[in-house]
Amino acid sequence: MEPLTYEKRGYLNENFRLFHLADGKHQEIAYHYHTFHKIIILLAGRADYAIEGERYALQPGDYVLVGRGSIHKPIVERSDFYERAILYISPDYLQKLRCDDSDLETCFHKAQEDFRYVYHTGSGDRIRELFTLLEQSQQEEGFGASLLRQALFTQLMVEVNRISLAGDTVSAAAGDSKVVAILQYLNAHLTEGLTIDELAARFYISKYHMMRRFREETGYTIHNYVTEKRLLLAQQFLEQGITPGEAALRCGYQEYSTFARAYKKQFGHTPSAK
Repeated sequence: MEPLTYEKRGYLNENFRLFHLADGKHQEIAYHYHTFHKIIILLAGRADYAIEGERYALQPGDYVLVGRGSIHKPIVERSDFYERAILYISPDYLQKLRCDDSDLETCFHKAQEDFRYVYHTGSGDRIRELFTLLEQSQQEEGFGASLLRQALFTQLMVEVNRISLAGDTVSAAAGDSKVVAILQYLNAHLTEGLTIDELAARFYISKYHMMRRFREETGYTIHNYVTEKRLLLAQQFLEQGITPGEAALRCGYQEYSTFARAYKKQFGHTPSAK
């Protein structure tokens, strides 16, 4: 079996964290994922962004919704300058903010379900302004400073979700439509029995050609992709208090020992470890 090659990047101990970066340095970043949500907004310059088999040519004002577990990477040409703000967001914190008429994780779930990840800041929204205000609030101290940051963060997430629900996304500039269709199918049937032969037959493609195209577009084998997604799903189930045995079954594992070995290899501890 080929070892898992996905890389988990970045760590988050706070409820949210905002970075502002501007440079022209070329750094090749491999496809990776996070265990938290992330929003990237391009403020100036240019860059492409690849996420789940599709590639977007970002323009200033575009922002990308990268949900927990989404496989992605920035693509920047050697001579290109780009300025961006990056917001790391704790899924647990969004759940604490949830109320009867709003779930602030909706925008990330919708992006993953619809395979539509990029939006553009328009004249009628406040996304870019709220990013700026949130960044400025991080430098403030004194009475009410933390409350102000929380309020601005909540405003930003409400605005992002409203725009997401309106559905006006930026179209992908590139991507193999066949591979994207396969990715969508895999995500919709992640916990079911999946074989290379069945996938090839379903999408009317040679299995060897399919495997080659999949890896070219995503950086990973189909087996690695499915395994990674199942383990990330299991991790979420465990965080919700579901038992390891039940989590394994819900994620499509028939043998608990197989699940436990894969989980420990990926996360460095057994499913039952706290």
